[in-house]
Amino acid sequence: MGQAAVERSIWIAASPERVWQAVSDPDQISGWLLPPALGAQLKGDADGRLLVCMGPMEYPIAQFEELAPPRQLTLRSLPDQQIAATFTLGEANGGTEVTVVLTGFEQFASDTWQERVAPSSLGWERTLQNLRATIAGAEMPFPEGYVASLFGYRRESAESFAVERSIWIAAPRERVWEAVTNPALIEKWFSPGTAWTLTALEVGGRLFVPDPATGAEQYTQVLTAVEPPGRLVMRTVPEPSGSVEVTTFTLTEEGDGTRLTVTNAGYALLPADARWSTMEQNSAGYGMMLENVRAVVEGRPLPYPGGF
Repeated sequence: MGQAAVERSIWIAASPERVWQAVSDPDQISGWLLPPALGAQLKGDADGRLLVCMGPMEYPIAQFEELAPPRQLTLRSLPDQQIAATFTLGEANGGTEVTVVLTGFEQFASDTWQERVAPSSLGWERTLQNLRATIAGAEMPFPEGYVASLFGYRRESAESFAVERSIWIAAPRERVWEAVTNPALIEKWFSPGTAWTLTALEVGGRLFVPDPATGAEQYTQVLTAVEPPGRLVMRTVPEPSGSVEVTTFTLTEEGDGTRLTVTNAGYALLPADARWSTMEQNSAGYGMMLENVRAVVEGRPLPYPGGF
């Protein structure tokens, strides 16, 4: 196994058939994967996807691949399709040894995949304990939720904490660049019905929503790097707490299209428990946002027309 993989195991006092149900049935996966406070459920669709359901809103988080009941299955992250988690179940000591191997980190730059390994390792250690507790009929020992860390969406270093999501878009970089820098297009995929203003597409330019009554700036982002058509960086105006979020859009050619990656940093000042839950929620939000960007660029209906 290469350096860029995460592997974790746990023994569960149940048969492989029982554990298989828990890791392959969307209703049962909900019980050990999703935080109870989220009030969400999972469901499967005809394409083998797992979708998180919150009221009328649904968003896909993983795709079933290579099912070999009751011994092995693979889940691949959505919508980016970059990380695969393979469960292997084997009989051991009257129960089942469950091993999860997470692969796909090698496609990231070495300095970024290393930042994903530690949170992914911790996430799987705790999630497997949640799985064991759920099968035993006990409460989850770690109810915070770990989808972001399980699929490598969290990046952590000594200096920063960040959420990173990506998506492949069937369009050249120039068209994707237009979608993330043109205020009229930003309105379409981020805030339908709420207009944005950009003072200048250059370092120091300000992107904001004008207050309808006063014209004052709201939700202001200051551009700190503008490198068309490959990289855009912007930061929020400091909050009273001193916190600042930095969001980076990176556009790279991939095949006959573009991979758009968004990295959001600025969680270091949050308490550890609040940081974990905030990053968990934001990782889902950025994944959904990227699906809206792809829809606008490719000329398809928005999957999330309510915006963000």
